[in-house]
Amino acid sequence: MNYVSINSITETVITLSYAKGVIAFDKSAAQFFEENFSSEISLRCTLFALFPSELAAQINEKMTFCKKGRFQTHTYQKNLDAPVFSFYIAPIISENHKIESISLSIEKTQLTSGNEENLLLKELNYKTQFYSNLFYHNPDAVFLFDQEGNFINVNTQSARIAETTEEELLQMHFLPFIPEKEKEQVLKYFGRALKGESIDYHCSFVTAKGTLKYLEVKNFPIVYQQEIIGVYGIAKDITEKLEIDRKRRADKQMLRAIIDNIPDYIFVKDRNNRSILTNKKFANNILGLDDLKTNSNITPLDYFEETKAKKVIADNDLVMNSGKAVYNRQDIVEKGDGSQEMVLLTKVPLKDAEDNVIGLVGIARNNTDAFLQNKRKDLILKTLKAFGDKRTFQDATIKTLEIFSHELGFDYAEAYKLSANNIELIRTAYWPENLDLKEGDSESVRYKKDDGLPGKVWSSMNIEIIHKEDNTGLLKNMMLNETESIQTAVGIPIILQGRLISILCFGSKVHRKKIEQSIYSDVSIQVASAMERKLSQNQLSDFFQYSPNLIAVIGLDGFIKMANPAFVKTFNYSKTEILSQPFSTFIHPHDLDKTFEAIKQISVGGEDFEIRCRQKNGDYIWISWRFSRFFENENIVYIYGTNVTAIKNHAALLRNSEKRFKALVQEGSDHIAILDHDLKFIYNSPGTEQLYGFSIDQLSHTYFEHRVCSDDWSKIDGILKELKEGQRIQLPSYRVKDQSDTIHWIETIATNLSDDDAVGGIVLNSRDITEFIVQERQLIESLKRYDIVAKATSDIITDYHIASGIMKASDTLESVFGWTSENGSFTSEWWNDKIHPEDFEEVRKSAQDLLKNSIQNLTIEYRFRCADGSYKYMLDRSHLMLDSQQKPIRIIGSLQDITERKSHLIAIQNHNKRLKEIAWMQSHVVRAPLAKIMGLVDLMINYREDLDNIDEILENILISANELDGIIREIAVKTENEL
Repeated sequence: MNYVSINSITETVITLSYAKGVIAFDKSAAQFFEENFSSEISLRCTLFALFPSELAAQINEKMTFCKKGRFQTHTYQKNLDAPVFSFYIAPIISENHKIESISLSIEKTQLTSGNEENLLLKELNYKTQFYSNLFYHNPDAVFLFDQEGNFINVNTQSARIAETTEEELLQMHFLPFIPEKEKEQVLKYFGRALKGESIDYHCSFVTAKGTLKYLEVKNFPIVYQQEIIGVYGIAKDITEKLEIDRKRRADKQMLRAIIDNIPDYIFVKDRNNRSILTNKKFANNILGLDDLKTNSNITPLDYFEETKAKKVIADNDLVMNSGKAVYNRQDIVEKGDGSQEMVLLTKVPLKDAEDNVIGLVGIARNNTDAFLQNKRKDLILKTLKAFGDKRTFQDATIKTLEIFSHELGFDYAEAYKLSANNIELIRTAYWPENLDLKEGDSESVRYKKDDGLPGKVWSSMNIEIIHKEDNTGLLKNMMLNETESIQTAVGIPIILQGRLISILCFGSKVHRKKIEQSIYSDVSIQVASAMERKLSQNQLSDFFQYSPNLIAVIGLDGFIKMANPAFVKTFNYSKTEILSQPFSTFIHPHDLDKTFEAIKQISVGGEDFEIRCRQKNGDYIWISWRFSRFFENENIVYIYGTNVTAIKNHAALLRNSEKRFKALVQEGSDHIAILDHDLKFIYNSPGTEQLYGFSIDQLSHTYFEHRVCSDDWSKIDGILKELKEGQRIQLPSYRVKDQSDTIHWIETIATNLSDDDAVGGIVLNSRDITEFIVQERQLIESLKRYDIVAKATSDIITDYHIASGIMKASDTLESVFGWTSENGSFTSEWWNDKIHPEDFEEVRKSAQDLLKNSIQNLTIEYRFRCADGSYKYMLDRSHLMLDSQQKPIRIIGSLQDITERKSHLIAIQNHNKRLKEIAWMQSHVVRAPLAKIMGLVDLMINYREDLDNIDEILENILISANELDGIIREIAVKTENEL
């Protein structure tokens, strides 16, 4: 690259990184280096690519000193006739407070006999300006001390950090800014700098205004004519950085606490398969380590045998190299004690900020029980199918032996039955059919009781396991081929209703093969049942015919191929009608998408899905379906269903009952509170807030005594403290003050439920009787009705910004679900992922309807996944906010955990009848005496001078007031009995 310029470039500036070479340069640099050094500058090039090797080595040496915080200069002249190059090297402090790069300024001067002195003056002036700029415009505090520690020069940042002026700072010593406990150490650092050392340290710093800060300080001596005349200092305010570091440590400790208490195996690997992080379960069970600190940097080769370790490493590398995650893959984990677990393994690539894969994160969940359960189900279904498909009992038995051998890892199998006279066992089948380990035909192979493995099983009627290594002689000459023989054998009794139907024996060439006896025990009953049905010729399609559940075979062409009697009976169609119509005609139109999506993702033992299906009379019923088995070659799938209409209807009744309970109790006017053993509020109903004028949070954990007028407290203090467990008592009427010092008269029934786990304290059922007291005294005001409020729960408040898709949630989210984020924000994708799959479609449609039709309020119930994987029922009340153009902009939501309420709905139904009676009394019985009082009062006010029976009227008013008081007390007692 050639540059042609009338004016030659005489100076330039570049930035050099110690690790990466050139990282920045000005526009003149390219021409400057080509003209003067015949080199081409570019990003990441090195000193030796820019300068002659001798000059590059000299500058490199200067940069070494510069890395220690010292400014450097250098002059270079190739020969006497060559121009002089002046180099000025300044350190650059990066964000991590380290010197990782330098600024290199280069100036070219053509020397003549007359301008050498001017050059020296110019260089001196340049250095002075250079120093001044670095000193006064440095983003860090830069200052100079004399030998006594007094400030003799400071920059603006120094005064800013000290929260004073530069003039005042220059009149001060540095010690007043240092806390007392650190003064001695800081003086030692200062003394070492005066002795010629360059010192780096951290210290606390109290500003002129008393603000505590933390500084990172560098001190080094000021040398003049070989003498140290003071100390130069650079300080950076690291207060915020330290606080961030503290929070990071706290977050790290919290993460460690979380992952160590998760029941899954968790591990993080780097690209070299070295452990970066593991949880306690992984370290203890897989690595066999008690100390988590010792598991870093170890690879699978350190805790697995070589073949297994290489397989694991190859699998990890595949995930990291491809960038593709593995989700819930079934795998076997070998624990440190040699035992094995079946797990669902997930591996996800770990990426840095630049989206580069730097490792992987793995999670493995113990799925052994589920695996064995599925294995049992699979064996049962395959066995039932074998006995249903095969024409003869022997063929079905051979197929069963084959299925068990393949599924459970055996190499040979035999089946036996009791003889007609029940005195011996006769072999009925063996597998493989081309391998018979006994001489003669099947009928000739017979065993007496206690004779051989079949005889032992017959005698004990239990599963028997034998190993060749035990030298019992029972496996002698059991050769599978010239080199391999049976090493482990198991005999299984097939028993139905106490009768021995058959004995199945299986052999393996594996030494001391592990036998999961629970599998054989569970499936033996089903095998016995299948055998019994086959033998008795009651082939009514096995489980298909007799199941009370709905069973059908559907084809991917959209038609039902077969339906069991329960299916036909449930829908009331004839079998011809069922088989001749597409199955979509029986499904509610709104559930078709869910159905086709489920078929699209057919899996054995997958999630249940509930849809509405049409009966012949046009009614729809709710069916919970599950795909059992997909036969890909035949394009058919077995599907099982359960009628859950009654459950759905019951749930609807419970929801209606809940609404009635809320209308009668929760939205009433009574004040309900719970006190702990110290008589502090631990629960307050919404009505309590209205009474005291304080929020529920303000009242929480405050003393009840502080709310009661001091003159009245002595009347109720002793009663509450002596109230026995389970005892209920009405407290004397007392007065309370609200936040504005207004007096309220209160009537309270106290019940001690301290031993009740659901309550754990004294329940106060109170009502404000101020109006009644005033009416009783002045006979001019009406009695205020009271509210009955049920227990309230803390809601989760959400704010969803529709345009950005970001939702902010209150801190209650963590206490309810266990989820947290740094700023309380979550994406809509994250939120949707936590909604239960069965509820997601309904929630999605409701949200779309809310936005599409600008519905102001939406209330919906659904399940939401917690951080521990469990689900909770939530009541979501959302309010849509519109802009000036009536377009949706935000959704404000209130989420309430109603999981516990679900369990109480039945109890609520039982209360409804009594609550209706109480409500009727409130609205009818109370009115009679109250109307009488109001009429008599009106008579006295308007016709007092015409009345000659005032005493009689007053007596009637008192009688009516007492009657009203008795009715209200009766209502309160009945309400307490129900609550």
